[in-house]
Amino acid sequence: MKDGMRSNRWGIGALIFLFAALATAACGEEKTLKVGIENNFRPFTYTESGENKGFEVELWSAVADKANIKYELVPMEHSEINQAVKSGKVDLAIAGMTVNKARKDNFAFSDPYFQTGLVLLTAADNDEIKSKDDLAQKLVGTEAGSTAYIYASSIKDVKEVRGYSDISEAYDKLSNKTLDAVIFDERNAHDYLQNDGKGKVKMVGEVLNQESYAIIMKKKSKYLGRINNGIEAVGKNGTYETLYAKWFGSKPKKLPGG
Repeated sequence: MKDGMRSNRWGIGALIFLFAALATAACGEEKTLKVGIENNFRPFTYTESGENKGFEVELWSAVADKANIKYELVPMEHSEINQAVKSGKVDLAIAGMTVNKARKDNFAFSDPYFQTGLVLLTAADNDEIKSKDDLAQKLVGTEAGSTAYIYASSIKDVKEVRGYSDISEAYDKLSNKTLDAVIFDERNAHDYLQNDGKGKVKMVGEVLNQESYAIIMKKKSKYLGRINNGIEAVGKNGTYETLYAKWFGSKPKKLPGG
């Protein structure tokens, strides 16, 4: 009898352990990911009156739904994003992160979800600067730590490249003519031209290069495959095209995941 009771107790204990393990695994699957976004990168991601808005905010919502991922958004400055992902403060980030070799050495990237390029802005009444070839001995501004900063620094004979934690600071300096030019993302520059910079600045020359944006996360992230599947799904079901038209007023030249 005692042996039978002992056996039953061991059996019950094993079941309790099994249920606890299953519950723990289920909780792990339901983890709420922290997703970094840039707090002022219109029209991609920005925070307005406490609400997170933008193309990337809505795109990520659609991708996360397809990938069955729960999340919370964490707005921050562009210069904070790499370190936030590296340290684990956020699990991943969707914030206009250009795919390049330097970042690939340290992070994992999703499949690209956006094609863009860098453009050159100058004051509306500046007839001297017509392209990057006219930037010799000029002051050029952009966002610190961005690929635009790297590109601007490579232009021959530029007097100085000034990096700002928020691109709006560079735009303000250009408007009051503290800077001679600004180099930055094409779509963000268009948004500025149509709104706060209207009549103050202009875009000159052609697109300086081509870039791709992707979601950034730690190497060997277990979410990478699910996220790529989500990106492909929203590209195929019409969601991406709808969001692109809403935020940029045209059809995308290329769909993600294709």
